[in-house]
Amino acid sequence: MKGSTRALLGLVVIDALLLLGTLWLVMDIKSGASTTTVPPEEAIATITSTMGSVIGVVTAVLLVVWFVRRRSGN
Repeated sequence: MKGSTRALLGLVVIDALLLLGTLWLVMDIKSGASTTTVPPEEAIATITSTMGSVIGVVTAVLLVVWFVRRRSGN
């Protein structure tokens, strides 16, 4: 498997795991299984904005890696 393909596959897998983790946290708070010291709506807003930023950074870094690998012929 070429390095650029691995980078692209890693991008998809890591983004999917982060998205599933976010979904799990939000559903856990919505169902009442986890309690927070702040209102649930605020906790969900904080979780989604933070994880959205993390997914954006991971995607940007792995896309740069993909372009570099693709450019070098891998």
